[in-house]
Amino acid sequence: METTNLQGPAGQETEYGLKRIVVAYDASPSAQRALDDAITIGKRFKAEILLAQANAPDDEPGNSCSVLRTERMLESSDLEAIRSRLASAGLSSRGIVRGGIVGDTLFNICCEENADLLLLGAYGYGLKDRQTLGSTAEYLLRAVPCLTLTYGPNVTSTFDLIVHKGPVLVPVSLPCPLSQLQRAMEVARLFGVKLEILHVADHVKPAVIHDLEYQCEQLTEHLRRGGIRAQWSLYCGMPDTVIRSRGVEIDSPFILMPLKWGHSLSSITSDNVAARVIRCSKIPVMTYKVD
Repeated sequence: METTNLQGPAGQETEYGLKRIVVAYDASPSAQRALDDAITIGKRFKAEILLAQANAPDDEPGNSCSVLRTERMLESSDLEAIRSRLASAGLSSRGIVRGGIVGDTLFNICCEENADLLLLGAYGYGLKDRQTLGSTAEYLLRAVPCLTLTYGPNVTSTFDLIVHKGPVLVPVSLPCPLSQLQRAMEVARLFGVKLEILHVADHVKPAVIHDLEYQCEQLTEHLRRGGIRAQWSLYCGMPDTVIRSRGVEIDSPFILMPLKWGHSLSSITSDNVAARVIRCSKIPVMTYKVD
């Protein structure tokens, strides 16, 4: 029996691998947590870890050249210390430090290095970024071609699939083209996890419930035919609240969200659902682009 709750939240596997993981490192707590998980993932897949640091153009006229030089030296020393830590863990790594607009720089690094996965913290030190998802993170999530694992300030879980028994939560809007789930199937095979398709409805009429359940079941059957262990759930409520609550309830190691291009970052409706999930979730959020 699949899960249907309109009040609120209370196969075969193909061998895949990750060769190159980019960590957007800026010494923030979120970036440090991303680095810790990158080490866990890197060990599992024997992947190379690229420590990417983008030095944005200085906007503070009061900062002298000597202060900036000192900051750059400290950053370089920090990256070398991290590389030593990675080497001790048996991991290959490289440090990439570039100047320029942060979003553009990280995007270029991911493309040039043919990255398989980008890990980043959703918040920087800027005043604007502290209260929002951050323009850099929003740009990267919608632009980079690789999978992206994002850490908001409330993430407390660690990326350890051995202790996580729950499925990966995949929120979708309906109707959902089967092509949008192709990347989700690849992720399921990659990490050897089960998926839960989740649709959050808003003030659904009873006559529509059966059709939504049917669509969820069809999507789940498509996953199962592809050798993916899968289940589905249907809830009614605020999408971001339900997504976060359901992820915790099923002990999901991460939330997997397909994202569309648009004026705002969203996978459910035209509002900023994905941004609000990332901002408040205790679980890291993995995203991928869909047309």
